[in-house]
Amino acid sequence: MRKSAYLFGIVLCVVALGASAAQAQQQTQDQPIPAYHSPLASQADSTDQNAPPAQLTPDKSALTGAQDPSIGVPSTNHSYWTPHVDLAVTLDSEPPVGGADSGLTTWTSLTGGVDLRWLSGRSDMTLGYVGGGVFSNDGSSSNGIIQELNFVDKFTFRRWAFTLIEQAAYTPESGFGSGGFPGISLPSGSPGLGGIVPGQTIITGEGQRFLNTSLGEVDIYLTPRSSLTFVGGYSLLQSFNGDLLNYGDVIAQAGYNYQITRKDTLGISYVFGGFRYDNFDESINTNTLLFSYGRKVTGRLAFRIGAGPEFTFINTPIIPGTGVGTIGLPSGGSTNDLYWFLSTSVQYQMERIALSASYSHGVSGGSGVFVGSLADTVTGSAARQLSRVSSGSWNVGYSRNTEVAVSGLPQIQFSNQPFDYWFTGLNYTRLWGRSLNLNLGYQLQYQNSNASFCTGSGCGSSYVRNLITFGVGWRKQPIPIE
Repeated sequence: MRKSAYLFGIVLCVVALGASAAQAQQQTQDQPIPAYHSPLASQADSTDQNAPPAQLTPDKSALTGAQDPSIGVPSTNHSYWTPHVDLAVTLDSEPPVGGADSGLTTWTSLTGGVDLRWLSGRSDMTLGYVGGGVFSNDGSSSNGIIQELNFVDKFTFRRWAFTLIEQAAYTPESGFGSGGFPGISLPSGSPGLGGIVPGQTIITGEGQRFLNTSLGEVDIYLTPRSSLTFVGGYSLLQSFNGDLLNYGDVIAQAGYNYQITRKDTLGISYVFGGFRYDNFDESINTNTLLFSYGRKVTGRLAFRIGAGPEFTFINTPIIPGTGVGTIGLPSGGSTNDLYWFLSTSVQYQMERIALSASYSHGVSGGSGVFVGSLADTVTGSAARQLSRVSSGSWNVGYSRNTEVAVSGLPQIQFSNQPFDYWFTGLNYTRLWGRSLNLNLGYQLQYQNSNASFCTGSGCGSSYVRNLITFGVGWRKQPIPIE
């Protein structure tokens, strides 16, 4: 009864915070859904530096499953929750809002949320929620809403396990390379193994966006060394800007895992992705055969790589030619293409330094710009503990998107137009007592193309943005739930 009362109270707080933020804000630009991260990871940002390091247990996630591997899972037999609040002011040289003033725009962001781990019987649940808003001093830049949820619940039995994964985001900024607003995660933006997460790796103009991924995973343990993995679900990208494309992706995946040593695992899997567009009559089906390898060293290393052929089937409507009467060749129909798919990620932990990197190549939904794109995505980060109360981090990323749909259709605005996007940033954090932290950050975003596109205050073939952020955050020490 006492656990139920705690959980009920937390849920009420989350709902109230999200409702108040939604009423206070207006709808603006685009935001991709972040790739999943454990809500517990954020606790490392502001916990007591004098405390001993958290004990980790081996990460038992399947190599061919939906989640990227980690260096370990916090060892605990207790449920707990952690509330947090962040306030920041950001100087923005070029917000991605058409008609914005050419001078600096100032953003004030206020977010609050909760991280929760709930252990009950066979269930191990983690939940992270952030809600709030972004306010602008520029009359041509609208205010925005921040709503972000990451939820994972794993049920473990003797010979099998079942995992539910839910990710949702309704936020006012493109998350790939976002460094200006606290509370907004920095997702990889990559499609992941098999295109599970809808990527948005192109900077676009004004218009708020909702992203959601709902997955179920079943792991069947055949022997102590081998297992089968089945994943199914649906993801979507919904824009409230009529100029962008909305789509959903049906996901199905089946894999076999074999642990060749205590640290090394091999896998083979088949992945199906079915992209369907609400405001464009085209469908894309992908069938991918992946050969995977993973290595895990608890507390030190987590590495995974998967590669293989990706067979793509594209169906487009038949559109009559534009000539007089029946003159002119129709366009559309169907086409089959063979691509290669690769996705890899690595995390490496040293005594005072944490490193991570990822790369992916494959067919994605098109980021709301293309009706399907061939996307290359690279991200990297390094974090170092500078002293007992301070830390610094650096992040970098690159993406390239080119169209894979049938060319020549009049509805496709950016047909055969590639987009290249780079970002990099620095962040400095200093603890103030046991619960407060001060933040200083800088982020650079640069996008170019071989033709003109409109983002920010004007149109051109390139776009440059600088963001400088000053912030303060409060995070309560983990509160046990008895």
